[in-house]
Amino acid sequence: MRSSIRTRLLAAFLLVALTAAAGLSYYFLTQVESYGLRRLEERLYSEARTSAALLGVIYETSGTGSDAAGNRLRSPAVSAALAQVSIDTSSRLRVLDAKGVVLADSGGSDSVGSSYATRPEILKALAGAYGAATRATELGRVALYVAAPVRVSGRIVGATYASSTTFSILTLLTDYRRQLALLAFGYLAVALLVSELLGRWLARPLRELEKGASELARDHGVRVRPEGPREVRALAEAFNRLAEEIETSSIELHDEEARKSRFVSDVSHELRTPLTAIRGAAETLMGDDVCDEDRRRFLSTIVVESDRLARLASDLLSLQRIEGATGELPLGRVDLRQVVALAAQGLEPLAGERGVVVVVEGDAPPVLGDRDRLQQVVANLVDNATRITPAGRKVTVVLSTAKGMSVIEVLDEGPGIPEGSLPRLFDRFYRSEPSRARRTGGAGLGLAIVRAIVTAHGGTIEAANRPSGGAAFTVRLPVLGDR
Repeated sequence: MRSSIRTRLLAAFLLVALTAAAGLSYYFLTQVESYGLRRLEERLYSEARTSAALLGVIYETSGTGSDAAGNRLRSPAVSAALAQVSIDTSSRLRVLDAKGVVLADSGGSDSVGSSYATRPEILKALAGAYGAATRATELGRVALYVAAPVRVSGRIVGATYASSTTFSILTLLTDYRRQLALLAFGYLAVALLVSELLGRWLARPLRELEKGASELARDHGVRVRPEGPREVRALAEAFNRLAEEIETSSIELHDEEARKSRFVSDVSHELRTPLTAIRGAAETLMGDDVCDEDRRRFLSTIVVESDRLARLASDLLSLQRIEGATGELPLGRVDLRQVVALAAQGLEPLAGERGVVVVVEGDAPPVLGDRDRLQQVVANLVDNATRITPAGRKVTVVLSTAKGMSVIEVLDEGPGIPEGSLPRLFDRFYRSEPSRARRTGGAGLGLAIVRAIVTAHGGTIEAANRPSGGAAFTVRLPVLGDR
């Protein structure tokens, strides 16, 4: 089982804290050890120099000389001088002759006669320089040795050798292991607590994201609050954007499914009436006792209803081509005045039969679009307007421009549109009053096709009732220069 991010953060924090503690502890212990050695070296050097100067004075005042070889001092005088110097020192002092042989030792006579001539610090002292060295003892402490030359009448006759031991890191760990163990335990407990709290604080936004992601499958309206570090906030904002897109897509998919279901239902309903009429007429014609007049009437019914089915199929195909992926329009410069004139001219015979006059007024800037489709829009609106306008009245098509849009208004003098029908007027298969559609056998697809064409051109269409009576359909299309 994989560990959670909080556990990983906790482990990472602990590792960083322990590593930092170990590194800092080692650094500070090393610095303490180095500081102790420096202080001890300064003290030993001071004692060695003082001892060397004092011995030199004692040698000169006592008349102490050298033996035949000139490199060994008389021991009674040296011992007396060392005893006097040792009173004021707390370190171990030795006196060496010019060959590095111990003549006297404040720590006893065990080392008297031993030769330290090979030690680097002794060689430096006998050469007239200051010598120091550090060595580890068997008990783990640090021993510091300092040697200073002894001069008599400007000549080096020996050396003073001061030494002492001090603590080391190992001795500190050994001597204070109990205290260090308690301190380490306390530090570990505090680090664990802080890491746990910090891990929970950092992991909380991620847990919120996890919870939101789990609930998103059931509720697309779930959102999380962006909080925490910058990366987590960015992740939360990305999650919210994704959730919004999913919710939008879900709503669109639901609406599309609803539209498809309604479309199938409406198509089924629209097909039922003509198919029933055709079937009834055909079954009647199959009888042997049908007179010629009834036969012609039933055959006419079959023809009318077949034409109605053909128009329905044609309208559905047109709507699918416009709204679907294959509905790409051949765009070009379109003169709206010319489009409206051609549409009005084509409907002039039909309008004359209905006793209605079509009048075109104004002008509008050209647009980018498909001339045939835009002419279809105008023709459909004018046809509907002449159908419901009483004889002796007129239908007016007004061209204008407003806010960078070319405007086409189709104004009729009919009874107007019921207020309850206005919101659904452009829906598929929707009919308002029977006087507007049923009597013509329309399927309620004309205005849906009009809206699809206008939308494909980046425009809008709306319907409203005129204060003076009648209805007004307004089409707005982007001017060619603004596209």
